[in-house]
Amino acid sequence: MGRGGARPGAGRPRKAAAQKVLEGNPGHRPIEVVTLSAEGVELPSEPPEYLSERAKEIYRTVYAWLKSIGCTSGILPYNLEEYAFCKARWLECEEMNTKHGLLVKDPVSGKAMPSPFVAMAQQYLRQTNDVWSKIYLVVRESKLTKWDEKNPNDDIMEKLLGGK
Repeated sequence: MGRGGARPGAGRPRKAAAQKVLEGNPGHRPIEVVTLSAEGVELPSEPPEYLSERAKEIYRTVYAWLKSIGCTSGILPYNLEEYAFCKARWLECEEMNTKHGLLVKDPVSGKAMPSPFVAMAQQYLRQTNDVWSKIYLVVRESKLTKWDEKNPNDDIMEKLLGGK
């Protein structure tokens, strides 16, 4: 009797994306195009009430930076809220690590063990970096310009090397 289940690599091979494009629309189904507005959602300048005071301060600082570079639209508000929340929690854990040290005494055996704040700080730092990468991706895409292949330092070097 055979053992059931799908096998990896079994079945008809998938078509390459290039081949699908060349064949066009074989099913003649109507093609739907998603259009999004270019403006996006404007970030609120004030943080929500549920954030702690430190998180509100981080929110305002990042908002001020985003406003100074002209990138307050296109970033989802909850991404900035989550960034401020995680960053504040990470700072709290780091303060506890500074205050109590990286090792604590195990209450059962009395031996040294890593502080639980170390693991929590690592988790919050990872979450903070993940959320920041989402925010920065929008900033980078909105501020990306084509490079004209001229280095401004080349003119200075020309003057230095050409002068006598």
